[in-house]
Amino acid sequence: MSNRMISKKDEKLLKKVGAKIQKLRNQKNLTVYELTGSDLPIKSRQHWQKIENGQKNINLTTLFKVAETLGVKAEELVKGIK
Repeated sequence: MSNRMISKKDEKLLKKVGAKIQKLRNQKNLTVYELTGSDLPIKSRQHWQKIENGQKNINLTTLFKVAETLGVKAEELVKGIK
């Protein structure tokens, strides 16, 4: 995570969102290599992996980029997460 302190509750939330992103990616039989690159919304494979592992506190713009890359609506990434 970044140098900023994050609460345990927020950390759990990020892990849940990341797990949902990973699940959707796996359901589509896509690899991180296929979803990242200089010509794609998420450039870095490491960045994508940190998102999936809940190690990156992503902003709204990034959430929409991930959704676009996976071919889903942004709301699908957070649907059902509490």
